[in-house]
Amino acid sequence: MRAPENELPVALPQNVLVARTDDAVVALLGMHVCSTGLAFDLSVRVRPGSPSGTELHDVLWRHGPGAPPLLLGLELADGTRVDDVGEPEWGGDVVFTQTSGSGSEYSVDHSWWLSPVPPAGPLTVVVWCPELGLPETSTVLDGTAIRVAADRVVALWPWEPPRRRGPDQPPSPPEIPEDSWFARR
Repeated sequence: MRAPENELPVALPQNVLVARTDDAVVALLGMHVCSTGLAFDLSVRVRPGSPSGTELHDVLWRHGPGAPPLLLGLELADGTRVDDVGEPEWGGDVVFTQTSGSGSEYSVDHSWWLSPVPPAGPLTVVVWCPELGLPETSTVLDGTAIRVAADRVVALWPWEPPRRRGPDQPPSPPEIPEDSWFARR
């Protein structure tokens, strides 16, 4: 469900601009590879005083019908797709979940966890947020470099399972056009 607390992960030396308009930016920052997966921050910024007048908390933490919030999806080299649309699917082969987040009206950082370590080959990152004027945009990362970095992770002590908490009530999934990448689940 999250990065192991008994490891020193390997930091990848890259930050990746995923989508940009004159008024909004989405980037991947602080990628850390663990033995069991990849942790990264999705950083979203909007220009204060932009013509849209949109503040991030109005977009990213709104639930219910209407324009979707910022959507994030990954496609692994083997064709596996994961995204943040609707309720997370637990018990599958791949876990993709938000672990934390913080921010203000114009700057938000969401931390994400992908497990297991993606296979060698391309790792495609897809974002979409019509309300921020961000069209559906994809960026390809080097999954091979991520996989190689996992071999350099340092185990600090034997792993112990985390304490379990009950699940929260999930929000309603957004309405997504049929021709969107996110509609092909």
